[in-house]
Amino acid sequence: MSLLEKGAGRISLNVTQSDGDFSHATIEFDVTAALRILPGRREVYAGQLDGMALEVVAKRFLAHAKQARDWRREWDGLVKLRKLSLSAPVPLCVAEEPESGTVWVVMQRVANATPVAGAFLQADTATREAMMARLVQLVDAAHAQGVWQGDQHIDNWTWDGCRFYLLDAGTIHFEGQPLEARRRLQDLAGICVTLPPKAEQLFRECLKSAYLVGDQVRQQRILHDLEATTVSLQHDRTRRYYKKTRRNCTEFSRTDGQRYHSIHQRGADPELIERFVSNPESLMDEGVCLKDGNTCTVQGFAFAEKQYVLKRYNQKPLLDRLRRAFSDSRALKSWAHSWVLEMAFIPTARSVAVCEDRHKRLSGNRYLLMERIEGQLLTDYVENCDGDRERLRLVAIEFAQLWASLGRLRAAHGDLKATNLIVGPDGRLYLFDLDAFRFGLPDAAFKRGRRRDWNRFFKNWKERPEWGAVFKQAVDRIKSA
Repeated sequence: MSLLEKGAGRISLNVTQSDGDFSHATIEFDVTAALRILPGRREVYAGQLDGMALEVVAKRFLAHAKQARDWRREWDGLVKLRKLSLSAPVPLCVAEEPESGTVWVVMQRVANATPVAGAFLQADTATREAMMARLVQLVDAAHAQGVWQGDQHIDNWTWDGCRFYLLDAGTIHFEGQPLEARRRLQDLAGICVTLPPKAEQLFRECLKSAYLVGDQVRQQRILHDLEATTVSLQHDRTRRYYKKTRRNCTEFSRTDGQRYHSIHQRGADPELIERFVSNPESLMDEGVCLKDGNTCTVQGFAFAEKQYVLKRYNQKPLLDRLRRAFSDSRALKSWAHSWVLEMAFIPTARSVAVCEDRHKRLSGNRYLLMERIEGQLLTDYVENCDGDRERLRLVAIEFAQLWASLGRLRAAHGDLKATNLIVGPDGRLYLFDLDAFRFGLPDAAFKRGRRRDWNRFFKNWKERPEWGAVFKQAVDRIKSA
């Protein structure tokens, strides 16, 4: 539970050390937002120092065995980055809560800071190119001074409209000399795997012109090995994240009630979650039935002016339930898979919550609550494109990117028919129905699943091979890029 949830809006702190011109012995910190919660270890808050009109970010290190190590790494990292003239938040002070043993590291908040992925999507073409060029320049400067992230990802950077800043100083390593090739590759791959596809493509292009400019031989060797390193890192990240979707963390909240076991997205409507967790069947009586089959029933409904889809996985025959009693349910797998796809920048219906009857494992239903995707089924969209080659070409490019992203995940959808793809109002192609989805497959299973997905998708265009040819050409262009 965050401080805001506990009703603590202002915290009095005793300063134990500071940097630069910060000379206050005590501070009053007004908490305005919880940015990240790592239960039992660390909490991150945005707020303001009372009387100073100073916007800050404060990391609160809770009492545990590695508390001293963690806060010292954060503070020392910020100070070292400043001494190396690498863009990072300005360190202000280390402070303690009286009598609690909790330690705070307070830094100045970067004005107009925007997450990199969001800033990139909102920018025009020229700004996007400038953003990636500047990111490469900062990475190059960091690597030249022996600086690398122990847990590199694009959320360790922020953009203020003009420049990039390094964040999460506690995970940064300082080697004191230029990095060797393996460290450089791991750091670059960590950025590549967490950038949206178009941003990653630009980032890689900028590496050719702005990274290791004075050492072309080493640059070419690193660029040659970057894709394999990125794919390997993607595999590791998705495995970890898949497990993360099952537990309490910054993004998700897990509840084990008297009847239902549930997990929900923390940002979801609290009233909706309360109804869903207490009695999911009550929501099945609302809205419009979208599918009523033996395997599952799908209901569409509105709540607080937002559209949702509720999928109930109906009871299977007893023998089948016994056989699957000790494996994850289809609902839980679909919940986790949707978040894995989102992490991999593959558009899908965002899962809001999942609910299972864990106390009556063989008899209880499972429920998956999702945001509804507005748009047209791909089959309908393509038919409406007849005669408009440009619209067909653009949606084929979307499919090609989705196909390439699934390949990097070493994933198979299991039923990749065109009616399991929706073209949204934004022109993006959304993948859904993840009941048979698998990722991180070994070679033989991946090739087999990939071949089945390919054949299933192109079976849709058997009567109109010219349409299928457009999709094949788009996939071939991405392969050769």
